[in-house]
Amino acid sequence: MKIRKMKYAHWFLSVYNLLFGNIKPKKSLSPDYPFKRIVVYSTTALGDFMFNTPTMRALRQRYPDAHITLVAGTVNYAMVKDYSCFDEVIFWNNKFRDMMQAVCKIRKHKPELAVILHGHLPYDILSAVLAGCQYILRDNYLTLPKELDSWVISCSLNFSGHLIQRKLDLMQFLGGDTSKIEMEIPCSFERLAKPVGRIRIGFNMGASTRERCWPVSYFTELAKRLIDSHDDKCEIVIIGSRADRELADTLLAGLNSDQQQRVSNYVGKTSLPQLIGVIDSLDVLLTGDTGPLHLAVALKIPTISLFVTASPKFTGPYQNKELHHVIDLSCSHHHALSMHPEQPLSIIPVDQVYGILEKMCVTSAKNSFDTVKD
Repeated sequence: MKIRKMKYAHWFLSVYNLLFGNIKPKKSLSPDYPFKRIVVYSTTALGDFMFNTPTMRALRQRYPDAHITLVAGTVNYAMVKDYSCFDEVIFWNNKFRDMMQAVCKIRKHKPELAVILHGHLPYDILSAVLAGCQYILRDNYLTLPKELDSWVISCSLNFSGHLIQRKLDLMQFLGGDTSKIEMEIPCSFERLAKPVGRIRIGFNMGASTRERCWPVSYFTELAKRLIDSHDDKCEIVIIGSRADRELADTLLAGLNSDQQQRVSNYVGKTSLPQLIGVIDSLDVLLTGDTGPLHLAVALKIPTISLFVTASPKFTGPYQNKELHHVIDLSCSHHHALSMHPEQPLSIIPVDQVYGILEKMCVTSAKNSFDTVKD
C-alpha cells in the first residue's frame, strides 16, 4: 500500500511541478548558493529531534541572515516553540488531512530550500514541493522508490555511522560545517537545586514499545538494593510520560513505605522543559534507547544506557563518551528475542547494572565532595 502511495505521489508531483512547481535539477545545486529562505523538517519523536540539533545549528551558522522556518511535530511543542535557531516554527502532526494547512503556512515565506531531517513519507516531500521549494535535501536512511528519490538530494544511503553524523553530512551539499556533533537543548528551563550529600539516580522506565523497556521488576529490585545499601544518601528519581504511570505505580507498589520515601515520582507530571530540569538535576540516569537518554547526553549528565534491539553505533551517546556507560548486547538481539520475545532487554541482569551504578555513584559522590570543599 505504501509503495503504491509513493508512486501516486510521484505521478502527482510530476504533473504539478510541470505546471506550477519550482523544483530544479539536482545537479544545479551549488554549495555557494546564498539561500535566503529555508524550511527544515523534524516532525517525529523527541530523540529524533535532539539528533537533528547539531545540523540545525550548522544550517543557521551557514546562513546567518536567512529566514529559516522549522516544521516540527506537535509532540515537541513546548520544547521547540521558541528555538532560537529559527525565525518561525510551524507544527504539523504528519497527517495527510492537515498537510495543506501546513503548506499554506510554509508558502508564506516562499522557501527556496527544504532540509528534511525527519519526516513522514511521502507527505514531507509532497509538502515541500507544494510549498514552492527549488531543492529538497533529505536524509534517506531507508531506500526510496526510484520515483520519489528523483525529487530529493541525499548522501545517506551508504553511510553506516551515527544518526547525528549522517544528518550533519547533508551540510556537505551546502558548504556547511559537519564537525560539531554536540546536541543542544532548544529551550530554556528551570534548574532544580541539588541536595548536598545525596546522590540522585534517575530511572526512565518507559519507551515507545514494550520490547525496548527493561522490565519494571528489574527496576524495582535495583531500587531496593540502592536504597538499602546507601542509607539516606541515595534518592531514586523516576521520570516518564503519562503513558508510563502504570510502570511507576508498579515500581512503588514493590517497595515498602520507608523505601517509597526515598523515591521522587515525576512520571506524567512534567512538561518537556520541566523534564529537562529534572534530568539536569540528576547525578546519573538509567534508561533505554529513548528521548530522555538524548536529553541527558545533551545536558552532559552521566548515563547508563541499555541496548539490545537497537545498536549504540547508530543511536547511542556520540559526544562526551567518557560520561556514559553503554551496556550493548545488540549482537545478541536474536537470542534475546527468542528467550524474551516481549521484553528482550531482560537478558541484561540487575547485578550488572547495580555494579556499574555503584562505581558511578562513588565517582559522583567524590565530585560532589570536591565541589563543596572548593
